[in-house]
Amino acid sequence: MSADLQWLLVRKWNSFQRKAVNGPVFSAEKGNLVNLHSGKYSGLANNKVIDISATPEGAIKVTKITADGRKVASTRKSVTLRRSTGPRRANKIAAVETAGKGFRADLRPAAVARASALARVARRSVNPPKDFPAKTRGKKAVVAEENAIEVD
Repeated sequence: MSADLQWLLVRKWNSFQRKAVNGPVFSAEKGNLVNLHSGKYSGLANNKVIDISATPEGAIKVTKITADGRKVASTRKSVTLRRSTGPRRANKIAAVETAGKGFRADLRPAAVARASALARVARRSVNPPKDFPAKTRGKKAVVAEENAIEVD
């Protein structure tokens, strides 16, 4: 069955749709890089699907799924990037896995954006920003110092 026919059958009746009142329709399916309800990005209707997601350890996992009924075991290929992988390397790997190997060149910008966002989140979770208290200056600092001494 062609991808277009699958999309026509699935597009209005699937459980992954997330409809808003006055906005775009989103999708929660695996393999949808931009989470938009669209035939181009659909992980259900396309023969070649790429999924970029975060693992519980904070690493980035790139999974490619192809439709081949005769070789079911080899249809899923995955690459796991370490948590310490930099954002430029993650972007390069995402670009190579999509378009560089001739898989789905139309998904290159979405894959690079997704990998970049996941790398940015992983970097923030490793080194959370430090919270410094605001310093008071001038007369308020003198008053605060006097009050602090009185409390002790």
